[in-house]
Amino acid sequence: MKRDIVYFITQTKYNIKNAHALKTAFWVGVGGMMVNNVAFFVIWIFFMKATGPINGWTSIDVFGMLGVSLTCYGVAHSFFYGVRDLPELVTRGSFDNVLLSPVNSFLKLSGTSFSVTAYGDLLLGIVVSIGYGIFLNFTLFSWLIYFGAILVGCIVFISFLLISSLIAFFIYDGGIISAQVFEIFLRPSLYPGAIFPEKLKLFFMTVIPTLLTSAIPVDTVKDQSVYLLLVGSMITVIWILLTMLLFKISVRRYESGNFLH
Repeated sequence: MKRDIVYFITQTKYNIKNAHALKTAFWVGVGGMMVNNVAFFVIWIFFMKATGPINGWTSIDVFGMLGVSLTCYGVAHSFFYGVRDLPELVTRGSFDNVLLSPVNSFLKLSGTSFSVTAYGDLLLGIVVSIGYGIFLNFTLFSWLIYFGAILVGCIVFISFLLISSLIAFFIYDGGIISAQVFEIFLRPSLYPGAIFPEKLKLFFMTVIPTLLTSAIPVDTVKDQSVYLLLVGSMITVIWILLTMLLFKISVRRYESGNFLH
């Protein structure tokens, strides 16, 4: 396992080094994505100005939520972007290269491709998330549960990204369907958790755990709730186990050279 992790880190460094070789293109991609994401913040500024606080959520909380969401998205697409390209690998029959590698298949798959713009998401997400904590004068305890909840969100995000991509093993040329399923997961993370009724909020914490990647970390730190963090962690463990099981089942269905079908 240690060798697999070292390989993954080395592969990530190599991807970043290659992307950074074209310095202008790299920083334009990163900066362009950061500017693009600012639109979300501007929209929510005007929305919250018009409506006022929503069930205890202020515009600052919405900023914190967007920071968490961008961080989770950025981590998944900066370091595990190959997972999103899985449907294409399966359709072309190129997944053989992953299976035949003497490295953990998931870690090998994750580094097969790379997104420069995702670093713009990640950088802005980290800046906004830290700014949220500084603005609210977080204590050490607040920082710990906040970053703990963000870590949980990142893991859930990666798990669901992989699960949506596994559809390609069951449906030929399933890339479009995989993308649509992932969008169903992604969209609720762009809205404050306070707008959802309790039953719907519970649904988006468990069945489709998208709020764990956005609103729940904010609720965790607002309520100083270790209980909420523990619940989120248990849900995450369940999703990790489910993802591992589905990955094993899906790989068994793979046939080399699927592009010939």
